[in-house]
Amino acid sequence: MNKKIHLGNNIFFSEETNQLINGAIKLSISEKEKRLLSHFIRHPDTELTKRNLIGVIWEQWAETTDDANLTQLIYKTRRDLAAVNLTNCIKTIPGKGYLFISDKADEAVIYHKPRYERLIGSVITFIAFIILIYTLIYCFHPA
Repeated sequence: MNKKIHLGNNIFFSEETNQLINGAIKLSISEKEKRLLSHFIRHPDTELTKRNLIGVIWEQWAETTDDANLTQLIYKTRRDLAAVNLTNCIKTIPGKGYLFISDKADEAVIYHKPRYERLIGSVITFIAFIILIYTLIYCFHPA
């Protein structure tokens, strides 16, 4: 399944390939950045505490992970979002946590191409190929 999340301004996020996409620009991000961005997208306009984010991202290592690791990850994620021209969508709430601003992310609508659409495309291509072969063989072959 080719699932992409629309972040606004023709910018997409692919959870399958860990990429931020803006037109021809495809920027790979780390697994931790993917987890952070996915969690933000699923909780737009919600104040998320540092401990909550650390728990989601570092899972079983959360107890030994400190705020500095999260701060560095937020920095890298903001930098990568800016590289694909999406800025100011992660807001710092001093001393508490972070907020993902959904109006910057265009409601984070999930787009994916259903399997049947891919199948229909393949069938149409096959039929067009058969018609082409038929045309070449029967219309241009001397009798």
